[in-house]
Amino acid sequence: MDDLLGTCLSQVQDGTHQKQCAAIGLPQDSLGITDGYVKVHFRSELLGQTEVRIDEANPWWREEFIYVDPKPSDPLTLEVHDNDNIWDDLVGICTTLVQRGTHRNGCVLEEGGMLFYDYTLS
Repeated sequence: MDDLLGTCLSQVQDGTHQKQCAAIGLPQDSLGITDGYVKVHFRSELLGQTEVRIDEANPWWREEFIYVDPKPSDPLTLEVHDNDNIWDDLVGICTTLVQRGTHRNGCVLEEGGMLFYDYTLS
């Protein structure tokens, strides 16, 4: 069986949906509160992006991203963006070198706020 990498995975504990990809304190710009979304990359491949959370300084996302046959120490990168009419602003980037097991990570975003995310490498 191939190894799998999953990030922003949803979990249900005691009937409660646990948010596994969330940000707090995203900044405002001249257009208002951040309309945040996350692009997920593994190695150099874009796995996808979350939906946009409109006017949310503390958004969460429930999309799951899976990669088949990952290797330990490969880079997992999550980019937080602010969706705007003309172009999207980059709020910040989180990168980690994946390791086996389930991990909860957080990082400070360059333009303000923090991103928290889980990943599992099995």
